[in-house]
Amino acid sequence: MKKAAYNNSLRGYYLIKILGITTLALLMPMSIAGATSYANITFVTNGSLFSPMITVTGSPTIQWIFGDGSTSNSTSPTVNFGSARTRVNTLVVTPWSSVTKINIGYDGSDGGVTPSSSTIAYLAKQNVIAVSGLENVAPSLQVWASSHNPITALDFSNFTVLNTIECFYCTSLTTIGLHNVPSLTRLCLEHCNISYLDLSETPSLADLRGARQGSSTYTINWGATGNYIRHICVRDNAQMTNTLPLSQFPLLRQFYNWNDNQNGTLHLTSTNLKHVESSNNHYNAAVFSGCFPIGTNATVNIYDNSLSSLDISNDPGLTNLDVHNNFLNQEAIDRTLQTLDSYKTKDGYLDLTGNAAPSIIGIAHANNLTNRGWKIQVSLKIIKLCQNQWDSSPDYLLHRQEHWHNYIWKIGIWGWCDFHFKKFIS
Repeated sequence: MKKAAYNNSLRGYYLIKILGITTLALLMPMSIAGATSYANITFVTNGSLFSPMITVTGSPTIQWIFGDGSTSNSTSPTVNFGSARTRVNTLVVTPWSSVTKINIGYDGSDGGVTPSSSTIAYLAKQNVIAVSGLENVAPSLQVWASSHNPITALDFSNFTVLNTIECFYCTSLTTIGLHNVPSLTRLCLEHCNISYLDLSETPSLADLRGARQGSSTYTINWGATGNYIRHICVRDNAQMTNTLPLSQFPLLRQFYNWNDNQNGTLHLTSTNLKHVESSNNHYNAAVFSGCFPIGTNATVNIYDNSLSSLDISNDPGLTNLDVHNNFLNQEAIDRTLQTLDSYKTKDGYLDLTGNAAPSIIGIAHANNLTNRGWKIQVSLKIIKLCQNQWDSSPDYLLHRQEHWHNYIWKIGIWGWCDFHFKKFIS
């Protein structure tokens, strides 16, 4: 590491101008040690250390100039400033087209590739608060990683070969530009502060992680994007102001949107689905018909909604279903039990508590399921107990309390009786 031959007081002046008046100075050509002027990429940091990583092809010329005046030509330099304060660090690579990855923070969170030298290297956050000049690498950059950094804005417009953006837990990130990003497949923005996310020009997107935005509103503009989407996680965004275009995702495998202020009908159409987490919304109907082919071993959790209708027809691969605390009537409960029973599957799980109680017909299907290893939870309602005969109403299960206990014991289900949840199996 060596010092650049330029006046440190002048550098301090530029820093004041950069942070207090204008950022244009970051992009102005600079004369460093008599070298030819080049545009640069500038990283503004506020920590005591800075250890960025870049990946290049070929043998380009690399020149880092750090906020203390030291320099480096390494792809992974480290500078210890000795104290934490705001500094400007610049990078010039000749040619820029050799730069394929920039990493200022990555830990593999939220489904990212396992950190390694062949994927994206593990790197603690570098306390970057601003970046400019990224347009220099727009034609060549394939991977950007800045997880956990306090960066506030990013613009990847016209990054035509960029396939991965990792911004996990960038809680200060409020805006991200994605105009004309045709190769982007993974976008991780979990736990940021985005209020408007425009995905309309990311046609290849396959993996969206956009959960837990800290903004007061959250709108996603999908445009026509969705043909390659396999994973969507936008959970815990109760401030979301638009519904998701569910019919645009024919290849969707995992869909996580619990606590997202969604209403109406949840109608997924992908036949590749494996896992749906849509609890704590306001859906009044859910349609999964044909989504779960045989052998899928799929899971659907859609509890704590307002469902009065549930369609799981043609879904023999659905083996885990939780719809507790909805408004499904007895007919809907019986139909759900009958449909699952018709698939003849084994060792599944079903929770229907907090809805209407099944009739004797529904209980019979529950019995068939538990005999095949299913664990069943349903609401059971006993209004009166007849001493010597079965009650004629399907709401009244059995004629004597001890017989009712025996029946529950036999089928091995759970029940809700007199508003107390009990398990009636040995």
